[in-house]
Amino acid sequence: MKKKIESILNYEGVFSVVAKGDEFPHIVNTWNSYVIFKNNEIFVPVAGMFKMEESLKNDNKVIVVIGTKELMGLHGMGMGIKIIGKAFIQNDIKEYEDIKSKFEWARAVMKIEILESYQTT
Repeated sequence: MKKKIESILNYEGVFSVVAKGDEFPHIVNTWNSYVIFKNNEIFVPVAGMFKMEESLKNDNKVIVVIGTKELMGLHGMGMGIKIIGKAFIQNDIKEYEDIKSKFEWARAVMKIEILESYQTT
């Protein structure tokens, strides 16, 4: 699945992260082009995401949905992947400096450790 995740992230698309909110799921979106994928971990620049940060303190399990219409999927053009992982918002790791150098507006980085992933489309 690693190669497919890398392939999707080479194309622009919405990158969505869902966490368990207080009363309802909480979701944030960014763009594939903002995301760094290495060593089976995902790093996302964080500008706001204050409610997401609070949600992750209670339960850091997340669902990530990525996709692009530019790649062949299971039944034609369009590939999507669902990722289950654990997320942490940090500003004291090396990847934060990498993100900050590309996006000066980033106050932190969301590190997502991938636990499982599978193709949905």
